[in-house]
Amino acid sequence: MPRLALVALILLLAACSAATRYVINVNVLSFIPQNQRTLTIPSGSGSLLFPGADQEGLLVPLPIQLDILERGQILVVANLTNTGGSTFSGSYELRLAPENDLNVNDNAGGDIGLGAGSFNVPVGGTQEISINLTLSDTQNKNALDIIKGGSFRVAIRVGASSSGGTLALNQGRISVTGRPFAVIK
Repeated sequence: MPRLALVALILLLAACSAATRYVINVNVLSFIPQNQRTLTIPSGSGSLLFPGADQEGLLVPLPIQLDILERGQILVVANLTNTGGSTFSGSYELRLAPENDLNVNDNAGGDIGLGAGSFNVPVGGTQEISINLTLSDTQNKNALDIIKGGSFRVAIRVGASSSGGTLALNQGRISVTGRPFAVIK
């Protein structure tokens, strides 16, 4: 029996190595019902935030603060479809905010914009947009700090000029990597 306890202790200590890394993958789309993953963009010009009826974005609940995080990645893929009679053009940006910021679109309270891009969709056409961001102490550090803080809010802001279109979310993933035993050298 003492040998079994010794083997278990050795295995446990090996799992506590400074090289041990945890990877957390969050499928953000799992928080959005399937029938709510498409935004209808009306004709005219303006800016819309999706998801979030009142500028609050989507709350991604995390049970704890994640101070152990070293790096991460955010990936959002969506299709823009022109349903109108003229060119559908505009811009998009990922918005990220701490849990307590109820307006992820005002650049106040900690919210930030990342991965901005533009689009130009011909009549009847579809264009895929992709936001693929690396998070680290040297790249998009503000975004990594927001995720380290625990629960956070996320949204896509679309500024468009069109005679009608849709934005359909296909993929939304956040992956983070951390070392729980970074104190051990």
